Amino acid sequence: MDWGSFFAEYGVALFWLIIAIAAAVVESQTCDLVALWFVPGALTAMVVSLFVDWVWLQIAIFLVLSASTLILAKTVLKKHLPQNKAEKLNADSYVGEHGVVTEEIDNILETGSVKLRGLVWTARSSDDAVRIPVGSVITVCEIAGVKLICEPFQAENAEKK
Repeated sequence: MDWGSFFAEYGVALFWLIIAIAAAVVESQTCDLVALWFVPGALTAMVVSLFVDWVWLQIAIFLVLSASTLILAKTVLKKHLPQNKAEKLNADSYVGEHGVVTEEIDNILETGSVKLRGLVWTARSSDDAVRIPVGSVITVCEIAGVKLICEPFQAENAEKK
């Protein structure tokens, strides 16, 4: 058997095999479940190509099986794989922390500063009607630009959590 007749007879099956191998290689390099579901689709299309010459049927089987595997994998594996929770970085890590008021926080007068982790921040109250006196302990609710948005620390609420 010469190569020409071999490729004429099994060329489409080899194409699907190459797609399956390529998807497996991509998956092995990324480990992020980006190409895994193409492997069963391509292998099934390869087997079908040995018996049926209709390329549209092979493509349809590849697409349907790959999509089905994707949906199944995402729903089943989502429950069992650890979720990558983004760590708080930089200023976002201050949210939920406690600091001490070094200048009275008054949103109306636009005054206030807080010392937190050894740094002094401009601060505002999360409620415009609340003034927070010097020496009070606060909890950081959010960060808006370069200002800490704070509320007075309430020990009884912290113990309940």
